[in-house]
Amino acid sequence: MLLTASSAVRFVQNKLIPALPALRRWVGRGFWAVLDQALFAGSNFLVGVLLARWLEPAAYGAFSTAYSVFMLVGTLHTGLWTEPMLVYGSGRFRESFRGYQRALIADHWRLLFLSTLAFTGVGGFFLLRGASELGLSFLGLGVATPLILYLWLVRRSAYVLIEPRLAAGGGALYMVLYLGCAGGLFRLGWLNEATAFLAMGGTALVAGGFIFSRVQKRLPGPDTAEPSPGQVRRLHWEYGRWALLAGALSWVPGNIYYVLLPLFSSLEASATLKALYNLLMPVLHFNGAISSLFIPLFTHAKESKSLRRVCARVLIILLIPACIFWVLLIFEGNQLMFWVYGGRYLESSKLLSWMGLLPVSSVFTGTFGGILRAMERPQKIAGIYSINAIISSSLSFLMIPLFGGIIGAGSTVVIVNLISALLFTISGFKEMQEKAG
Repeated sequence: MLLTASSAVRFVQNKLIPALPALRRWVGRGFWAVLDQALFAGSNFLVGVLLARWLEPAAYGAFSTAYSVFMLVGTLHTGLWTEPMLVYGSGRFRESFRGYQRALIADHWRLLFLSTLAFTGVGGFFLLRGASELGLSFLGLGVATPLILYLWLVRRSAYVLIEPRLAAGGGALYMVLYLGCAGGLFRLGWLNEATAFLAMGGTALVAGGFIFSRVQKRLPGPDTAEPSPGQVRRLHWEYGRWALLAGALSWVPGNIYYVLLPLFSSLEASATLKALYNLLMPVLHFNGAISSLFIPLFTHAKESKSLRRVCARVLIILLIPACIFWVLLIFEGNQLMFWVYGGRYLESSKLLSWMGLLPVSSVFTGTFGGILRAMERPQKIAGIYSINAIISSSLSFLMIPLFGGIIGAGSTVVIVNLISALLFTISGFKEMQEKAG
């Protein structure tokens, strides 16, 4: 007994106490990452709910369709800019991150100008054809897209430094400004499909500038061996061409329904699906925040042979809230729909218990997808998303006309996400085994 007690004392002195500062740091970083995502996602969630309540279903459906197209550009931007930055910024360019970030932002503004021309052209086309809801949505989106994606880029740079509290400060500013702008537009009677996007873009520019200035202050002195823009473009293309393909393919399972529903059903069906998704977004964004925070951690863990242990802990952290939320939707989904939307969209509330599987499946997709990214295996991610794109496209064309718009779309969403989680888990686990071997 004495030996056991002395061993316990030595364990506390030699292992537990020295580990406490590091544990506190990671708990704090996790808190700031969750707060950051909650602020950004919360403001978008609240405005999305308000638009669903205030706009006519056709107008909200047009907004949802345009936003799904924006998400395609966003996933491509993430694949070519943000995702490689999380890997190279915390590794190869850690000592020259200032110049590296400048090169990324300069290319961002050059190329995203093309999206403005494209979306405003699409908006003008719809207006000429008499589809005013879609026309206004794409005109607003054309102006907002480069500004929103600028915020996405500089926000993730705080995660490269593993300082999500810097991003959280911008998140607080974004929430206050965005809700203030949306509320002011509503009071003036000016809130519609276009001005909702314009408010999003303007507040994103301000919040992005705030985060950028904070990140710059956290960086050390002048860079050593500052990378050239050509070198950055080459590396990002070598990594990002696979992530770009994966991004384009990943867009299909989550957004193709908003394009197909107006064709096979109606804009109102798109609005209903978006209303259901709104209620899932808080947990999905929570999972995304933690997964992004852990990509640099996975990168370090693979070198120290502790990747399996870190992966298991991440899964536990993410699965607990996802499962609790799923149970909540099963028992209180109908009441939640009534409370959030004021009695609208109740005819589809039964789908919530089925769609509540999405946050659970996203835990496995995000965790094992982060492992594949940290191990620089974007081609495997692209392969998985190509399978998902084929399955989701085929099922959508079959199930939306066969079972009706919203039932077919909602069922397809869940089936495809479960398949995606399975494929990512198998591929990520196999990579960890090979690394350990």
